[in-house]
Amino acid sequence: MGAAMSLDITGERIETVVQPQRMYTPTILSVRGKSGTVEIHCNDEQLAEIEYAIRQHFENMKYPEKPEPTIQDVGLEYSVKEEIA
Repeated sequence: MGAAMSLDITGERIETVVQPQRMYTPTILSVRGKSGTVEIHCNDEQLAEIEYAIRQHFENMKYPEKPEPTIQDVGLEYSVKEEIA
């Protein structure tokens, strides 16, 4: 079964719960707000993947990714250091 749902909960107070797997139901990630409730039925590996994506989002906010220096950047830095010395 597949579905797509968009629920704007910005500015709302939310309640988030992970219901553990039971005999007849998988693990359920539940996000409830004033606008409604979203439940994601998943296995533990999928739940870990969601957690990883959220953690990466916050890490990127704290430490934005810097572009890798090019050969020109390194050469410019080296020539500036030589000029100072």
